[in-house]
Amino acid sequence: MKINNIILNLDNIEINIYLLRTFFISICTYYIFLRITNQKKYLNLQLLAMGIYFFLISTIVTCIKYNTNSFISTIILIFLITCICSKVTKNSIENSITITIISLSINYILFFISIIVIFLLNIIFFIKNDYLNLLLMIIVHISLLKIILKFKRFKYGILFLQKNSKDDFFNILVLNIGTSLSILFIMFSNRELLLSRSLFFAFIIFSIIMFITIQKSLQLYYKQKLLEQNLTETKEELEKKKEEIKQLEAENLNFSKTSHSLAHKQRSLEYKLEQLKQKYEIAEEIEIENRIKDISKELYNKTPEIELSKTGITEIDDMLKYMQSECIKNKIEFQLQIRGNIHEMVNNYISKEDLSILIADHVKNAIIAINYSENINKSILVRLGKINKIYSLYIYDSGIEFEKETLSNLGKKPSTTHADNGGTGMGFMNTFDTLKKYSASLIINEYNKPSKDNYTKSIIIKFDKNKEFKINSYRA
Repeated sequence: MKINNIILNLDNIEINIYLLRTFFISICTYYIFLRITNQKKYLNLQLLAMGIYFFLISTIVTCIKYNTNSFISTIILIFLITCICSKVTKNSIENSITITIISLSINYILFFISIIVIFLLNIIFFIKNDYLNLLLMIIVHISLLKIILKFKRFKYGILFLQKNSKDDFFNILVLNIGTSLSILFIMFSNRELLLSRSLFFAFIIFSIIMFITIQKSLQLYYKQKLLEQNLTETKEELEKKKEEIKQLEAENLNFSKTSHSLAHKQRSLEYKLEQLKQKYEIAEEIEIENRIKDISKELYNKTPEIELSKTGITEIDDMLKYMQSECIKNKIEFQLQIRGNIHEMVNNYISKEDLSILIADHVKNAIIAINYSENINKSILVRLGKINKIYSLYIYDSGIEFEKETLSNLGKKPSTTHADNGGTGMGFMNTFDTLKKYSASLIINEYNKPSKDNYTKSIIIKFDKNKEFKINSYRA
């Protein structure tokens, strides 16, 4: 029996034979769909119900085929199988139709191969029974299907098809290939086309072109995926770099705070060392330094140095002494009032190191404010200790008021409008860290414009555990 006669007989066999063939291909398509998507758990899901569904589908497709043509019946078959697979596996329709066409195309190829095998068997054994030919085709088909599904590619399904793909290029490619294979199968089911001797050669050429298309397209697809992966990794690396930059900026800010505090301590120690040198150097050097001091007096016209009250804490006394010397250099009157036991203050409310830095920061700010003022009254008052029953630090000065920009940025970022005169903006950054550390309160009072008989503002830091921040100003 010739192969043309076998296929023509299959095309013209009784409706029940065509129905069985369609039912078998539908079941195999569903099975491959589940294997591709690695959802084997649905294989045993309501077997009887699934069998009934696919038998109904086969009946519908068979009726359409014998009343219209093979092309329409194949399109309906793809649509109905897609609906069931999408419902069972909860895949999107777009992704399901792609996988359905792949699965159905695989079955069409296996079915065509099984026809060739049965043709060879017919040459040897002269099998003329249509039902037996169909049974042998099913056996060959299942055998080939088992061999294919043993490949590693199908062990855990096809990875890039297991998710709802949003790759339009790949979906269109698969749809084109699957549709082409489906049309090819329909062509082989058509009697008139099979009578053409050139069809076999056309099929060979078509197969070669299809193979090259699939190979090149998959290469392009994987290159695209590799590019997307590289872009994702680059984006993640960029985010990490941004985090590192933020961390370095924070470390730089902390370093600036530390450097700012150490600078005050360094100058305080330098001043104390200078005093020690003045006391213990040999007479000639003392005479030279006295001459230098005489010149400095003429140059700076310094105000007389007043003996300051002692807190009994060396670090704080040294810092106050150094601040007094800075005021004298700038021709500013410096006064100090000590209230209560400062030892109790540094033992229970704030460390002596932090207190000395607070004093240095705000006296330095007061000196800068006074230097920017044209007020003839140049004076600073420091009150330290137990004031109004609360351990506090009060610093009064007769300098200019705060700039609005400075007030709005207090504690948020370093801000100064006097960078040309030594201002860094780090003083208040340190202050707010100290306030947070000791739950202290900060009160800024602005009393009036610079005048010859009064202080213009005060900075009050109270160690009262209230964490308050207030600004009281005569300005709107």
